[in-house]
Order: sequence, then structure tokens, then C-alpha cells
Amino acid sequence: MGDVLLLLVLIPVLAAILTLFLPAGSKSLIRGVALVGTIIPTLFAVVAYASFGHNTTGFQDVFSTTWFTINNAFSGTPLAIQFGFAVDGISMPLVLLVGVVSVLAVIRNFAIDTRVKAHYFWMLLLIAGLYGAFAAADMFSFFFFLEATLVATYFLIAIWGNERRQYAATKFLIYRGFASVVMLAGLIGLAYSFASQLQATTISLVVPYEPNYLTLSLTQMASVVGHVNLPAATQGGLFLVFLLAVLIEEAFVPFHTWLADTHEQSDTGTNMLIGGVLMKIGLYALIRFAVTFLPQGLHEYGTLVAVLGVISILYGALVALASRDWRRLIAFSSISHMGLVLLAIGSMQAIGLQGAVFMLVSSGLLTALMFFTVGAQADRTKTFTIGELGGLSRPLPVLSGVMLVAALGLVGLPGLSGFVSEFTLFVGSFARFPALSIVATIGMILAALYLLFAMQRTTFGPQKPEYAGLKDARAIEYIPMVVLIALVIWIGVFPSILGDVVHGTVQAIAARIGG
Repeated sequence: MGDVLLLLVLIPVLAAILTLFLPAGSKSLIRGVALVGTIIPTLFAVVAYASFGHNTTGFQDVFSTTWFTINNAFSGTPLAIQFGFAVDGISMPLVLLVGVVSVLAVIRNFAIDTRVKAHYFWMLLLIAGLYGAFAAADMFSFFFFLEATLVATYFLIAIWGNERRQYAATKFLIYRGFASVVMLAGLIGLAYSFASQLQATTISLVVPYEPNYLTLSLTQMASVVGHVNLPAATQGGLFLVFLLAVLIEEAFVPFHTWLADTHEQSDTGTNMLIGGVLMKIGLYALIRFAVTFLPQGLHEYGTLVAVLGVISILYGALVALASRDWRRLIAFSSISHMGLVLLAIGSMQAIGLQGAVFMLVSSGLLTALMFFTVGAQADRTKTFTIGELGGLSRPLPVLSGVMLVAALGLVGLPGLSGFVSEFTLFVGSFARFPALSIVATIGMILAALYLLFAMQRTTFGPQKPEYAGLKDARAIEYIPMVVLIALVIWIGVFPSILGDVVHGTVQAIAARIGG
């Protein structure tokens, strides 16, 4: 099954290359190749998810081959850089999330009619990078695919964005580029700290790759993490490095300004990929590297993580309440909801960490659905400004109804995925931070206010004359809406479909950090 993970990355890349050889005028063929190039990996992701072993806490479906070797990298021994993939209970749901959202984003962007070949080339490379980042089993591979998403997203914004696309794309590149540099420093520091500690410890029986102590392989590091006890000062310092990278990467306060500009200037399909998937990589990296390998760092700075999460929850909610553009509202809503993930991580509780993964998946689905419906409405009304809308439930009952479902999911209505996510992570956070958790619930109350208030202004009230003849959802638009709503309800009603996959890995991590 390890080869399946390799195919997840290779097929979109091959489809992207194939589009370059197609005639520029054959737009339907280009769109068809892009769609097939995303559907096939999604099917493979479904197979991998269905065959995932629930009783295994470590990595599964491992694929690894030596990419290249750096001589004399550590104490005179070489460093083998692996091109490797594997999944565990944290990454597997996110890999499937990439598959679902990528297909729907490609379908949504059938509406793109300018430079179609180049558009799908960069979109397919972005999708390949997203798969690679979540499925990477080597720190070099992770960083390589992280940078691939940076480049591809930049071009998608800069070429197919709105009026201020160059400004937004440059701002995106600066912020995320700096976050990548900080992330790289954390990855290098973690690898060399592990190597130094392994070399100083006589554990030849549990180090199959000794004396090549330096490794970037996550599977190798995971196999010895229980025998490595990095100094507390080292763990604390490295944890802060990763935390800084994630704060910038995820647009947390005070590094939040770039995200709203990015969403405001991007096309709808790109926004679905950015908001639905790309904005989950940073928090995934925090769990994957900092929480897993630096437990003492989390113990030392867990309260700081939780406080920063609550600040982002409240700030994001307040700014969303004042937003007058749907895209900016969704951007700040996302910041607020991702603050809940920080709060859950800071709690160091197994159920809180499980809730954090639930929130990453749920938020990805609901954010993608919100951007899709908002974009579909804007196609018809030619505006994203909330104050210029009104009464759309009459001419657009289906789009308005689906948009309401997405908003209720983000609010946390029982029966939808958002409720399960919020319930589990709050159970974890209340166990350690009752006061902070109470404050965080204010953000959820504000979420109900800004989302339902914006919905009321958009879909109800007097209908404007210019919107009387609008046509409701087209047949092709039903596909993304039905798929996303079905998944949101499925997780909300049967959370075990996700919980059974996440539970074992989260329990193992929580045991290591003492949660």
C-alpha cells in the first residue's frame, strides 16, 4: 500500500505535465485531464483510508527510497535523504481531505476561461504538494512539498486573482516564505538534536541505522523517540521555533493580515484549496514535529499556546463580525476556528488532540463549502459585499440553503461535523484550562452572531430588483455541494468514521506527553 501514497503525488504531477502538451484551445480536454488527474488520487486515498489499521498507533503504508546522500553530514557519517511517504491516524484524514477538496475545486474552476492550461498546471502542482506535505515520511520531503505549495499558490493568486492580486500574492509569498524559513530552522534543529542525543546514548539495539545517527526519516525517529530524552532547554527552544513558524503559517494574531487579502483576491477554486486544505498544514506540522518529538517543550509552553489560541479565537470573531466582504469574513472565521485547535493542543489531553484533528478536517470541509456557495452567489450577483446583497433565498433557494448548512456547521449545530469537533476539543481544554475555555466559548457565541447575521442580510430581507431573474444552482454545482454536505453530516452523525482512525495515534502521542 505504500506505493499508493507515491501515486497520490505522482498522478497530479503527471497530469500537470500532460496539460502542457495539449493545444491551448482544447479547453475541455485540459479540464478533463485535470479532473481525471485529481479523481484517481482521490480514489486511491479512499482505498488507503478504508484499509487503514485502527489498532496500529504508528506509521502505515510506508514507502521509502533514497533520494540523494550528503557525505560527512554528522560526525563523518553520511545523511541519506529519503523520498518517503507514510500515514498515521493524524495524517490519513488530512490526506483524504486533500482528495475530496481537490476534485471539487477543479470542478468549480471549470469556469476559468483564461490561460486554462497554465491554470490547471499550477492547480495540479498545488494538489500534489498538498498530498506530499501531509503524507511525507521524511522531513526533507515535507519541506520540499511545503515549498511546492508556496510556489504554486503564488502563481494561482498572481495570475487569476482579482484587481489587487499582485499585492496579495506578494504578501502571501513574504509571510509564508518567512514561515518556511523558520520551519526549516526547526526541522534542522530537531534532526541534529536527535542525532546528538542518540550518539551520546548507548542504545545500539534500538537504533537499526547506527552509527548513522543523523536522520530526517520520521519513521526512524518515531521508532526511537521513546529512548531519546532531549534536554529541556533544547526542547523548549525548538518548540518556540516551530510555534513561531506555525503562527505565521496559519495567520494567527499578530501575523494575520495576509490571509484576508489572499482570500479576497483569489478565485473561488483556489480559495477552496487554500482555506480548506493549505491552511491546515501549519497546525499539522505543530502536532507532527513539536508535539510528538518535543513533549517537554509543550509542557513548558502549553499555556502560552492556549493563550495565543484564545486571542486568535476572539480577535478573529470580532473582526469577522465587522467584515463587510464574505471572503474576509470566512478568512477571519477560519482564524478563529483554528485558534480552537491551538487551545486543544495546549491542553495536552488525548481527547483535546483528537478534537484538534476533528476540527482540522471539519473546518476544511465547511470552509471549502462556504467558499463554493459564496463564489456561486457572486457569479450571479457580481459582488461579495454583504451590504449589497439581500433576499437571495427567493431566486437562489438551493444555494442559499446549502450556504446556511455550511454556516450552521461552522457555528457547531448538533448533527454536523462542527459540533463533534468543538465538543471533543472543549472537553480536553476544560480539563486543563477551564477559565480560558470559558473565554473561548465567547468566540463561539460571536461566530453564531457574525455568520447568522451575514446570512440574514444575504438571503433574507427585501429582494433587490436586479436579483429577481437569477438562476439557481446548475447541475455541475450540485456535485461539490452534495459531496461536502454528505461528509459534514456523516461525520456529525457517525463521528467514529473519523475517530476510529485518529484515536490510536492520538493516544500514543498523549501518553508520551503525559496527557
